[in-house]
Amino acid sequence: LEGLDPTRLVFLDTETTGLSGGSGTYAFLVGLAWLESDRLCLEQLVMREHAEEAALLRHLARRLDGCGGLVSYNGKTFDVPLLQTRFMMKRLRVDLEGLPHLDLLHASRRLWSTGLPDCRLETLEHHVLGAPRTGDLPGREIPETYFRYLRTGDGRGLARVAEHNLRDLLALMGLTALLAQAMEVPLEGRPPQHDLGLGRWLAAVGDPEAGAHLLTRALEGPLAGPARGSAMLHLARLRRRSGDRAGAVALWQQLLQEDPSHPEAGEELAKHLEHRSRDPRGALDLVERILARRDLTRARRQSLESRHARLLRQIHRNQQPTRNSRRCP
Repeated sequence: LEGLDPTRLVFLDTETTGLSGGSGTYAFLVGLAWLESDRLCLEQLVMREHAEEAALLRHLARRLDGCGGLVSYNGKTFDVPLLQTRFMMKRLRVDLEGLPHLDLLHASRRLWSTGLPDCRLETLEHHVLGAPRTGDLPGREIPETYFRYLRTGDGRGLARVAEHNLRDLLALMGLTALLAQAMEVPLEGRPPQHDLGLGRWLAAVGDPEAGAHLLTRALEGPLAGPARGSAMLHLARLRRRSGDRAGAVALWQQLLQEDPSHPEAGEELAKHLEHRSRDPRGALDLVERILARRDLTRARRQSLESRHARLLRQIHRNQQPTRNSRRCP
């Protein structure tokens, strides 16, 4: 965000003939939005037939020439590689992948994913921007809507596709503004969920002290359910890495008071009991309590079963009587 000039950004969203990408997938509608003085400008390029693709791409190249960067949602994985392929197929020398690119999917996952059912753009519109869509054309129906237009020439369905694309572009602008606001530290009145997301983010990019501060502040707010558990786990990891094992243990114990068979907290505390406190019996009790759950991932269950077998062997060895060697008179 620091390196991007908002007056030179172009917000980009495409509607395509499929979701798999590849050389057989076309971007039949490319939506662009940008700021110009005190105005919001919007342009939607529609390919009415395949013969118009080259013209669409040339116009897109002229529009993006000299822009300061792109903003998209999952554009680094889908939209930009798809457009880059189409440019190559038409032998147009355009390097979209060389432009600065803010992909809001990754930022949104870090900042707002906790407590949301998913990270689709429509979900963020509803829960983060407070602007749920009504009567919108579902994305899965867009390719068939375009193919129907090509068969019949009836463009009424394309109007709904264009409206869907417009809502996507406006959501990108709203999320970018909210993201920039959330990055201001400290910010009075920021909800604890934002402190949680930003704290995890800062810790992941190499600022654990600031991350721990924000996670602590998030726990002081009205966090509940999965969000509260996520904040406590992340804060415990940061405390353990900084050498504050007592602080980490206190958080794991608090989580286990709220959920006696919490998988991650229980496994971490079992490790502490086994290796630090030399309490294999206490560690074994914890592991057995967690293994009774039916919702464990396969990897975690295998890890816990290995630990369970090792703890049993350790307890068995500790219970073996020691042999007293005879001393000769």
